Amino acid sequence: MTREAFDLAVRRLAGDGDLLLERTLVLLGELASYAPIPSAALAESARRNLDTAVRALRSGRELSPEELPESGITRERARQGVPIEDMLWGYRANIGVIQRRFIEIAFAEGVAPELMLDGSRLLWSLGDAFTHQVMRWYQEWTVEQALRDSHLREEFVRELLTGTIGQADLGRRCAAYGLDEFGRYAAVRARGESRGGVEELRRLLERRGSAPGRPALIAVLGGECAGVVARRPAPVPGLVVGVGARLPLARQAESFHTNVLEAATRLHTEGVFALEDLSWRVAAANAPEVGAYLVERYLTPLREHGEFGRQLEVTLRAYLDNGQNIARTAAALVVHVNTLRHRLNRFTELTGASLASTEVIVELAWALEFGALD
Repeated sequence: MTREAFDLAVRRLAGDGDLLLERTLVLLGELASYAPIPSAALAESARRNLDTAVRALRSGRELSPEELPESGITRERARQGVPIEDMLWGYRANIGVIQRRFIEIAFAEGVAPELMLDGSRLLWSLGDAFTHQVMRWYQEWTVEQALRDSHLREEFVRELLTGTIGQADLGRRCAAYGLDEFGRYAAVRARGESRGGVEELRRLLERRGSAPGRPALIAVLGGECAGVVARRPAPVPGLVVGVGARLPLARQAESFHTNVLEAATRLHTEGVFALEDLSWRVAAANAPEVGAYLVERYLTPLREHGEFGRQLEVTLRAYLDNGQNIARTAAALVVHVNTLRHRLNRFTELTGASLASTEVIVELAWALEFGALD
């Protein structure tokens, strides 16, 4: 008789779909995220949850996450903008309504307390199984979304920097990423290393290249970071950044295809550099055949003398950095002025070039920039 009462209570519960839906909708009304969801969609979810609850009660055992209905409705709610925490709360609220109604009916039908307790426990376990299912799906969905977002970001940045994006599409994509369609941005290219990988560098560069109300947009292209910034970014440890000219978004190809971007990443391993920082060095970095010739002309004769040659190269760098001033250069190197003059004379002897010549000074600076010491 007791089992018959339990089965009758389950049958009555299965027929109470409308009442359970009404009670559930009252609770879901507390969540703003559920307001846009059509009532028919919520009714379908509630019906499926009731079917699952009845199945658990009739089986007399806890259902595993794999035995719950597939996560199609969960995906639908995610697309409708319902946060995962609201999904979990909503499901438990619905199961709670079912559980309380089951107890009401069970009391009315005279179900034995131990069976009533077992039924209540089975219904409560559905919340745990659903949470497990949703969290597993959410992890997969998060990865999928991250990959999708990364692909769309890369596509947009690539089209911006190559000038292949149409004006109509530009406006739509700018709105999606919060960019000012008519504002001025600078193209950037960066490379470096971080324990967090290139994605960490991308996020740092994007954050430091953003201005209040005007975000930057950076993507990973070919293992490097590239994109547009609203302001000159603050240095990022381990990253060398070349910054192009500030131009409208529709002309970012011009900003990106400036030699300063290649020069910065070729000449430096860390820092932020624009044309005004590199000046003539841009030409040096982008004329490798000239650089190779000048290294052969001025540095190779020194490097043939081993450690002394490396010492001469350091001396020449200091000499140029200090405006060819003997006293300042000697002080910077912590050597006697006569020692410095001896080294400079040895340069002339080894290369046949006079440091009194402006042409030699220009070419030497170029050679030193191109053939930096390891």
